[in-house]
Amino acid sequence: MNKSNHFDLSSTSNIKPENSSMTTVNILGRLRIATEQVRKVQSNLVKDGSSDQVETLDKVGKELDGILYNLVEILSDDTRQSEINVTSNDGQISKWLEQTFSSKQQRSSTAAQRFDSIRAIIQASSFVNALQRQMRQNAKERVSAILDLPVDIHKLNSWSFNMMEYDEPMNFSILLIFDAHDIITRFHIDIETLKNFNRALTDGYQKFRTPYHNDFHGADVLQTTHCLLIKSNLMSVFTQLEIAALLFAAAIHDYEHPGLNNGYLVKTKNDLALTYNDFSVLENHHASSVFKLLRDKRYNIWSHMNTNEFRSFRSLVISLVLATDMANHASLIERLSTYFFFKETNSTATSADSKTLLQTLLHAADISNAAKPWNIYIHSAEKVIEEFFIQGDLEKLNYQDDKPTFDRESTDIVQLQIGFITHIVHPTFDVLLKVVQIDSLENVKKDTSATANLTNPIIPWQNDLQLNLETWKQISKHADMEQMILSRKPFKLNFDYLQEYVEKAKTFLKKRSQHDLLLNRPPSS
Repeated sequence: MNKSNHFDLSSTSNIKPENSSMTTVNILGRLRIATEQVRKVQSNLVKDGSSDQVETLDKVGKELDGILYNLVEILSDDTRQSEINVTSNDGQISKWLEQTFSSKQQRSSTAAQRFDSIRAIIQASSFVNALQRQMRQNAKERVSAILDLPVDIHKLNSWSFNMMEYDEPMNFSILLIFDAHDIITRFHIDIETLKNFNRALTDGYQKFRTPYHNDFHGADVLQTTHCLLIKSNLMSVFTQLEIAALLFAAAIHDYEHPGLNNGYLVKTKNDLALTYNDFSVLENHHASSVFKLLRDKRYNIWSHMNTNEFRSFRSLVISLVLATDMANHASLIERLSTYFFFKETNSTATSADSKTLLQTLLHAADISNAAKPWNIYIHSAEKVIEEFFIQGDLEKLNYQDDKPTFDRESTDIVQLQIGFITHIVHPTFDVLLKVVQIDSLENVKKDTSATANLTNPIIPWQNDLQLNLETWKQISKHADMEQMILSRKPFKLNFDYLQEYVEKAKTFLKKRSQHDLLLNRPPSS
């Protein structure tokens, strides 16, 4: 074997096991190279007709594949704690990012329980073909007409759909999206029961009348999750039960949200924190409350599931909702990055961590407003910032010795948005894009029919995310910060003022694109 194909482990031999992530990555690389060499020799022997050696090498190759999968399974353990390191001039914002979006908590890792065992994504060929699903989805126009809904599924297929333009969005978004994915037919959901459930879900979201975490946010996350599925060709990757669990989790993920975060509830010894022992307090409450709601036959849309099917469904929904705890952000991105490494460097692998991918899709949808067109993003930013400030007001009353996380008198809104996009939103969509491209291309290869989609998946968020970040950067360079933080309450942004900087950002990005094009132009002959 070529010496250059081997990794040198001498530099990692002294690393302790608990801190040996790089050692594990090196082992993955070495096993990947060994597997490729075995397959190469096997291919050559097939040409030469050496059947005995081929059979032996095939067994060795399968064993190496199994070892690789087991290592990825270990790396994909969703109880591993991770943290993010933020470099920012604003210590308050850095502290918030590090504390809110990392899972390093004061609990014993030995006490943490794993959710379901990591299992492989079943091959796309065993599912309903993605193209057929798309065709069925396009035939769902009749539902909006029959039920007299204000929109149709084609509007919900758009990344730029603005949920805030419609009243009671849960009522139409769940009906249309569930129908588009054949969930209503597959699970024999009664339409009247579904309407009753939608009404009860809306009531729960509106319980505390929060500025941001209300039924508009729940419906928006559901619609965005739907977009991520259909625009990335991921419908052929998951089973219908998994898709149903993902969309249901998206719809319910913030049910009865009080507009206060877990840290505040724990610190004030809120009843919810005491009920759930300070662990993913809100997320546990969202899931638990909805499943309690389903005990009432008026709202039980899943009544036709058999016992085993419902058990699997419920388990997956709970794991997905719990994964929306922002403290899991760093761990989740690390696990998906591990999966990307495995898929990118090992062409012989046929398995992946489907639950981590489902969790990342929902997490991405949950924080997706910054990746939407500016007019949608800026209105949602205004609402979530006001919700932060309300918590800050309460912290001033209840935390005698502590500075509030968000003080409406002093928080730098611009740096807050820059930090959030740079350290949270962009890394999430970046790693998701890499994995989505790999899975989509693999599914295209498996579909050998004449109607196979041979184009790359449409990625709608890239331009919006870049423009939104650059807009805030332009504001930070030129804007008078006092104009951004107005004295009146509740917090309001000056949209006309901000629009000037959107145009500046567009101009800057256009010039930068032209500059990059010139730099990348091949020299003339």
